[in-house]
Amino acid sequence: MSVIELTQSLVRIPSENPTGSEAKIGEFVADWMRRLPGVEVISYEVRPGRPNVIGLLPGQTRRPGLAYLGHMDTVPRGEGWVHGPFDGVIEDGKLYGRGSADMKGGLAAIMVALQNLATSGQRPRKDLLVCATMDEEGTDMLGAVDLVKRGHIDRDTIIVATEPTGLKLLTAHKGVIWYEIITRGKNAHAGNPQHGVDAIHGMAKVLAALKDRVAALPHAHASLGWPSVTYGKIEGGEKTNVVPDRCRVEVDMRLVPPMTIAASAELVRQVADEVMAGFPGLKVEFRQFNIDRPPVETDPKSPVIDGFKSAIAAVTGAKAEVDGFPAYTDAAIIAAITGNPHSALYGPGRLEQAHTIDEFVATAELETAAAVLTEAARRLIF
Repeated sequence: MSVIELTQSLVRIPSENPTGSEAKIGEFVADWMRRLPGVEVISYEVRPGRPNVIGLLPGQTRRPGLAYLGHMDTVPRGEGWVHGPFDGVIEDGKLYGRGSADMKGGLAAIMVALQNLATSGQRPRKDLLVCATMDEEGTDMLGAVDLVKRGHIDRDTIIVATEPTGLKLLTAHKGVIWYEIITRGKNAHAGNPQHGVDAIHGMAKVLAALKDRVAALPHAHASLGWPSVTYGKIEGGEKTNVVPDRCRVEVDMRLVPPMTIAASAELVRQVADEVMAGFPGLKVEFRQFNIDRPPVETDPKSPVIDGFKSAIAAVTGAKAEVDGFPAYTDAAIIAAITGNPHSALYGPGRLEQAHTIDEFVATAELETAAAVLTEAARRLIF
């Protein structure tokens, strides 16, 4: 089966998170891998009805040498598609469907790479793992974390996630921290606001101050740029003529090296204390509500960099483009947990297409990605 046909098959199996599950697509991936010569398939539930699936090509030394990662879950389909979200239609060299770019195209590419290597008759020096994970789109990235808990991947494993990088090699991730901030005040009649404490007004001061503090940070990364803060959700108040006693905001903060999670929490704490000091009666609370996702970078001397640069040049005849990734991935969370210096990203599709209506991946990129991933594995562990 070609990488294009395989991507179509994967797109046609809904696996929305949190409104569905990875059960059916996991069964498909496991069955497909079982037909490959010499490949051992490990399939198990991380949560009920939500599996991880691993295709293992055993090495001469039984150590995890190279792990290719592709997540099976997608965001929900959304409304307003011109092409059906699960039809896998190809038009003008673009394959449309939910997850086509993020990241069923990348998953198909590593499955085809496994097929190419398994049928070559060669045995790798160390184990090759193709890991189809659940819950990458979730708050806690449970599938990737479980790979570490069960010992399938360790600090020395070369890790490559095939997220939509536009066929660039990405060697750095921004960190992602989500905070819930709550301001508490006191209700009063809007005709007598002096008797109340306006929680929404207090929140406005917190949000403005936090924006200013993040913008003033002296951290600029060569490929990741500047840190940022976004206020994705806000709610508060009861009625137009009532001074609000509560306001709640969900905050997305993106970190770049050398920033740390502890430093970002201290920044929020300082802003909260400063606002409360100048706003009598206001209380400000905050908490982190996602798993720790610090910024990570690949060791410049890691073999994954030279391995992929040379593979890209061999397959495409062009010099590899190297950059950073503004989002977070299974590769990043594994690197953060284990201290692994060998994580990178390379895959078909563009991040601009991820999570959008009429999401697509270019079919030519699918074919190039499968070829590069095959060649890179040969250079790294064969």
